[in-house]
Amino acid sequence: MKERTFYKDERTKLYNNMDSIQPKAYFIDNSIKLMIITAVLCGLSVFINSMNVDISVIILIFMMIPIMTATMTDGVIFGVVSAVASVFLFDFIFMEPLYGFSGWDRNYTIMFIGMFIFSCISTAIVSKLKLEIESQKLKARKMEMLYKTDKMLLRARNKEQIMESSGENLVNILGKTILITLLDENRNLMEPHVYICNSNGSENIFRTITEREIIKECFRRGCSVGVGTKFYGSSNAHYEPIKGNYSTLGVIGVACFKKEILSEDEVKILKVVAEQVSVAIERENIFERRHLANIEGEEERLVEKIRRVTGGDYVTLDDFLYDNSPVNSGK
Repeated sequence: MKERTFYKDERTKLYNNMDSIQPKAYFIDNSIKLMIITAVLCGLSVFINSMNVDISVIILIFMMIPIMTATMTDGVIFGVVSAVASVFLFDFIFMEPLYGFSGWDRNYTIMFIGMFIFSCISTAIVSKLKLEIESQKLKARKMEMLYKTDKMLLRARNKEQIMESSGENLVNILGKTILITLLDENRNLMEPHVYICNSNGSENIFRTITEREIIKECFRRGCSVGVGTKFYGSSNAHYEPIKGNYSTLGVIGVACFKKEILSEDEVKILKVVAEQVSVAIERENIFERRHLANIEGEEERLVEKIRRVTGGDYVTLDDFLYDNSPVNSGK
């Protein structure tokens, strides 16, 4: 088994990085953002209030606190906290008695409830929009990587380069350890090439005898097997066949380190790459056949020319070389 290690490029953001997030750092970072936004807008509202403006302007500024918090922080929880905080801060700073709580006077209860509901709704909308934008960016980046894979496969000149290009890009796209094996000249599966993601130990999955047998079964069946499929669901990986025009040409495997099921998008990406690899291999096979045919044609023309020049009855170029070798010349 040939192995190479790759490290996820955090700039690509093509995979879930929750495993690398430290809860303490996540909480502190977003809490600081929440406090800064709240302090700045509260200070702005106090300054504007000193100009004797209408209270509705102040209310509008306080409604901006949860919206800006939801925009600047990760997750919905900090937006909800800022929505609650903005209501209490407005009561504390601007309602009688000043710098004390009004005890939820019924004259202001409806206003406070309205502020809270609006803040929560706006926070939810902003958070949803952020997720949608990130999702669209993710899809665009994945399409870019697939296009890059296709270009690299077009430049590949042998099966080693085909596996190298597709394996490296799949590691970047999926953020998981990848196995690729192709057919050799004798129609047997080659020694697998494993492209390791972050050296997290997931490469050990492909070293077991059980997984080797499942790889062969995927090749024989010509369909998806492993985690998330109806065949060999107890496996620790998902395998996709590389299907040519008339037969299966190889297998691509994705290590599922904790038996996590690949998402629908990830399976689609895997199938697309398998098709790209299939096209590249078929093209390479056609090139090899044409190259071999050209060599055979040149040999026939050379033998014919030797016949005319020497008058010998040679069938192949090997016959001519043998008859004119130093060993036979000395007889």
